[in-house]
Amino acid sequence: MRIKYEVSAGGLVLRRNGATLDALLIGRGMPRVWSLPKGHVEARETHEQAALREVREETGCWAEILIKLSDISYWFYLNRTKHKKSVHFYLMRYLSGHTDNHDHEVDEARWFEIKAAKKALKYVNEKRLVDLGLEYLEREGDSIFAFEPEDQPELELEAMRDSSAS
Repeated sequence: MRIKYEVSAGGLVLRRNGATLDALLIGRGMPRVWSLPKGHVEARETHEQAALREVREETGCWAEILIKLSDISYWFYLNRTKHKKSVHFYLMRYLSGHTDNHDHEVDEARWFEIKAAKKALKYVNEKRLVDLGLEYLEREGDSIFAFEPEDQPELELEAMRDSSAS
């Protein structure tokens, strides 16, 4: 049997929303299958660069990496080929952008309160990433959200230009 190896990267994007914490998820299909944004690492691209790009493309939002959370590996079958996929996940802080600007690869991008996000996520390993992100925030404190992110229209326009060029 043919085996294809794939490497992807993505992130758990968080933002402060008053007294609560929100997580950014992507949804596909009907009924919706909610997951964290992620995608293939392109040639000459680091895992971190791919994670930031995929988050921007799939959610319409810009973020910055705080720490690496974990790697998840799994097997699946597609078109008579066995695939082994490794995904590098990062904890990220929301900077700007709007979920309406997500690309065609996802049906919906939406903010969820953190506990609702964990419940909505389909995959157990991604639920575990939420726990890891919360553990990091407990250890390091909430100071990473001390600033107020602002929408930066020039970044959103640049993102739209980038995605329309590909």
